[in-house]
Amino acid sequence: MTLTALLPTLRSSIPAPFDAGAWPAGSAPTLDDVTVRAVSVGRYAEICGTPCVCTGPAVIPASGGVASASLSTTVVVATVTDATPATLRLDACVAGLEVVWREARLIGRVSHAYDEPFAVLDAHGSAACGSVVLPGDVHVGDRVAFPCPGCHTVGEVR
Repeated sequence: MTLTALLPTLRSSIPAPFDAGAWPAGSAPTLDDVTVRAVSVGRYAEICGTPCVCTGPAVIPASGGVASASLSTTVVVATVTDATPATLRLDACVAGLEVVWREARLIGRVSHAYDEPFAVLDAHGSAACGSVVLPGDVHVGDRVAFPCPGCHTVGEVR
């Protein structure tokens, strides 16, 4: 249990916990976004539309953030197209990816709602492809960013 999970109003002053090893090297959280090598993935999604991907070098495990010369990590940004109290549907096809759902983040706004679990449905699937914990007030139009190990193209998620 984290401090921002216990007191969601703190999200206005500190970012939610962030496992830098799951994201591309040089990634950093902000209050309502993630930057990869100083590029805002939220702004990137505004320019390119969703779903979109941002790929960078993976972090070498137990290295303190050193970038790998041969491995990659991709950040996928998707828009919520349908939301119920128990499920979210994204505009991305993520069923074939090894998504790190524990690192999924709501981007574009700060929520003061308590975290709740959601089953995730991708754009074309009818069965859940994952489970994610996000603020309980997630609604249609919200954007979610999440890392996936490997190098993935936008064609794979559309």
